[in-house]
Amino acid sequence: METQTSKETRKSFLGFSFWTGLLLLAGIGLTVWGWNTLQNARASTAWPTTDGVVIKSEVTQSMDDEGRESYSPRVSYSYTVNDIVRTNNTIKFSDTSYNDLRKAQEVTGNYSVGKNIVVHYDPESPGNAVLEPGVSGGSYIVLTFGVLLVLIALANGPLSFFFDNKT
Repeated sequence: METQTSKETRKSFLGFSFWTGLLLLAGIGLTVWGWNTLQNARASTAWPTTDGVVIKSEVTQSMDDEGRESYSPRVSYSYTVNDIVRTNNTIKFSDTSYNDLRKAQEVTGNYSVGKNIVVHYDPESPGNAVLEPGVSGGSYIVLTFGVLLVLIALANGPLSFFFDNKT
């Protein structure tokens, strides 16, 4: 016969396992996404280029739960590779959100509608393109956050066991 304490322990363990598993999956997903973004950023410096034209350029504003505003430059452009006209909106392979409206406007100021631009595109997947190739500090953010979540999830098991046995 199962005691109340063992039922509580099992319930606690199942809840712990669920949240740890969720944290681990989220961490793995972010790590893979961040790694792919970083690899694209690195490879983009060697990608071929083609001429393009800016078709939309604006700054969007968003607000978090605490009322802090952020501004994101949004630039859409068209370009042609292998006689196929394509559109994209990747400026660079990192976060392009700013707390300062002027910084976001600086970016869109470089890409006014109708401006002729140079587009770097992935020769293996020409729909993957960027205006500012290469790695920047922001290229590491998602990867770093993903790795941290994985480490926290992996450390959660032994730490929980250690603290549960102290009581």
